[in-house]
Amino acid sequence: VPLEAMASPRWITEPTAETHQALLPTVDVLAWRRDISITKLHERVEKALADLPLPRGYSIHYEGEYKQLQESFSRLVRSFAIGLALLYLMLVVTFRSFLQPLAILFTLPLAIIGAAWGLMIAGKFGSMPGFMGLILLMGVVVNNGILLVDFTHQALKKGKSLDEALLGAVAIRTRPILMTAVSAAVGMLPIALEWAVGIERLSPLAIVAIGGLLTGTFLTLLAVPVFAHVLARMKGVK
Repeated sequence: VPLEAMASPRWITEPTAETHQALLPTVDVLAWRRDISITKLHERVEKALADLPLPRGYSIHYEGEYKQLQESFSRLVRSFAIGLALLYLMLVVTFRSFLQPLAILFTLPLAIIGAAWGLMIAGKFGSMPGFMGLILLMGVVVNNGILLVDFTHQALKKGKSLDEALLGAVAIRTRPILMTAVSAAVGMLPIALEWAVGIERLSPLAIVAIGGLLTGTFLTLLAVPVFAHVLARMKGVK
């Protein structure tokens, strides 16, 4: 029996599957990106759709990597803030001062400067692995400030003047601080240079860590003693 005897076949264009979200019908538009960050791509998409008239009842929602990035970023920001607060409280208890820990936490903006320079030089974009690298820096760079401030406190207890204590801290602690920073940066080089297959995603993490460690360490040796000196003078230490 020929098919034409039973039906009237014709060519039509229809979706192969009907998708729903929250019981509402949806149309999924998929795209893949190359050589551009997801945030930059999202900005371009929003700009292109800004003047698009939508029929009544229609709306646009973003899913996939961009939504996951937003959710992960908000969680990481909360974790970073909580970690920073706990670190400050721990330093307050250790040094028995509310001002001196500020000299140590001052190292964080210095590390962020180096991290930003590293991403710019490498031609990378800000991403979730890069933000994880900042969290990694929080522990390493702050430790350098702790070494300087703690040595200064020990010298002050021995009766040295503030200037002598700060100069001694820089002179004696510079070598171990530089060795720690350089060894950590060298250990990150294989990841930053993407020497292994499939490690490209973690490259921003290593670049942020290397840039923040090197720049932050050198700036820490210069800025932390100055900042600690100012705070100590505010407390009346001579």
